[in-house]
Amino acid sequence: MKKILIITQGISRIVRPLCNCSICEVVGLIECAPREVEKQDNIFLKCLKGIHRLVSFKADLTLKAFAANFKIPYYYMTSSSIELENWIRELKPDLIVVYSMSQLLRKNIYTIPRLGTINLHPSYLPEYRGPNPVFWIYYDMVREGGVTVHYIDDGEDTGKILMQERYTIPLGIKSSDNFDIAIDRIGIRLLLEVIQNIEQIEPIEQSMTSSTMRARNLKLNEHRNIIDWNNWPIERVWHVLRGTESWLNALPTPQGIYRGSRWVIGEFEKKQLNGKYKIGSIYKRKARRFVVCRDGIIYIECKINLKQLFVSLIKNGK
Repeated sequence: MKKILIITQGISRIVRPLCNCSICEVVGLIECAPREVEKQDNIFLKCLKGIHRLVSFKADLTLKAFAANFKIPYYYMTSSSIELENWIRELKPDLIVVYSMSQLLRKNIYTIPRLGTINLHPSYLPEYRGPNPVFWIYYDMVREGGVTVHYIDDGEDTGKILMQERYTIPLGIKSSDNFDIAIDRIGIRLLLEVIQNIEQIEPIEQSMTSSTMRARNLKLNEHRNIIDWNNWPIERVWHVLRGTESWLNALPTPQGIYRGSRWVIGEFEKKQLNGKYKIGSIYKRKARRFVVCRDGIIYIECKINLKQLFVSLIKNGK
């Protein structure tokens, strides 16, 4: 049985399946700090974690708590330090498995295991290399997604490919449902196949050129202008809004008792509108809210989200 070490953020989608499978033993869990953590106030972060725990009512909410429950060694990683290197060497993993990591591993880390270090990437590499590939797949209205398991090297998602698979992305599928397909249904299966057969798989060199843009994280000031309201057909606007419903702030934020909550994107209706409606703006008619597109309307609604409300209040110091 191979000994593996997982590097990820939080209790990601790969953690439980790998910890509960019979083909490998998880000997360590490393939590990779988000890029922005070092720039934020520690007290603020502790407040958010406390609120998150209170409203979630889960004993193993954090990866640290999960690791303690499973009696798996845990490490919080901020960089590829000598301390981290020594910690990993003591565990002697055969393989490191990476998913949803916010920083690049250095050579002193990814070369430690005898079988190397592999990454699960939610695109069909070399397409959409980099962070947040799923957003750009939605943005480009690409209806064929992909999942790749590849070796980690010095580049960003440039290592040799071990396995990959394409799948169809339904129009308007929400990101959580998309990840159910990409990661839960396909990615985990590919990971387990690679872990079990890695010594027999002949890896394939990646092309250094790609037919798509490099994926990247959006800056906060890009959210409101990322949708081309005047030129995009309603199907594309709807597809992007549905796929980014949980995090993109392309619409004016809810106010009043709904402050801190998010818009839930409903169905769309193609229709010709008169000039009194401004494209990209939100209106209310017969108790239903909708956002106006160039060739129709998208219905939206808002539900009070206590967790988001508390976060909003803390951010605004109220």
